[in-house]
Amino acid sequence: MIIKGIEYTGETLAGMIDQTLLAPDATEEQIKATCAISVKYKFKSVCTNPYWTPVVADELRETSVDVCFVAGYPLGSITTRCKVYEAAEAIKTLKGKSAAIDMVANIGLLKDKRYRLYVNDISEVVRIGHDGGLEVKAILETGNLTENEIKAACECAAEAGVDFIKTSTGRGGFPLIKDVMIMRDTVPAHIGVKFSGFGNVNPAQLAIMGVAAGANRLGSPVGPQIIDELEKHYRDIRIDPGKAGV
Repeated sequence: MIIKGIEYTGETLAGMIDQTLLAPDATEEQIKATCAISVKYKFKSVCTNPYWTPVVADELRETSVDVCFVAGYPLGSITTRCKVYEAAEAIKTLKGKSAAIDMVANIGLLKDKRYRLYVNDISEVVRIGHDGGLEVKAILETGNLTENEIKAACECAAEAGVDFIKTSTGRGGFPLIKDVMIMRDTVPAHIGVKFSGFGNVNPAQLAIMGVAAGANRLGSPVGPQIIDELEKHYRDIRIDPGKAGV
């Protein structure tokens, strides 16, 4: 598959996927099974609630798959101090395993245009993450934002020092491909864009569209389905600006 002149194989795309299991009723058996399938597909990481971080770290210890955990999930409206504590406690259980934090920013602060507090909410988690050598992503929940609010959120997250901006948890409305384009156009090139929360209907097609729109990370609970469908149906697709073809 060629997107904007860049070749993507199934393995390349798998390496862009954070495989998620964030259901509140997830069991340890399911967490371990998700780790095993992620190793098989060579996903970028396994993303879970922080309670499961030590289990995920142990399961992935001798593999190339990273650990990922959330902070302030899913609403983002807990205090900044709580988000930092939540992240710090999970970091203690990693025992040197490479990891990332996906933190939910405080959407209400953004909508109130209390930008200093919004930046601080993100930057404090960035600080604790970077001190521990972790990648940090800010979840903006774009389904709840106007285009101007998305731009403002991106600018604030960039100021806060994030490594990635991320569309959504999937619990605040599905993100649009247009959201990804706005995000990519707003932040500097060194900040990644993660397309997530786009649901389980036509996930392979949406993943392709997200990458074409500028995403360089994907988050989904159905990573295996995405890769299997891409390999089966879309290996020869070509997406170039101003062109169409398969």
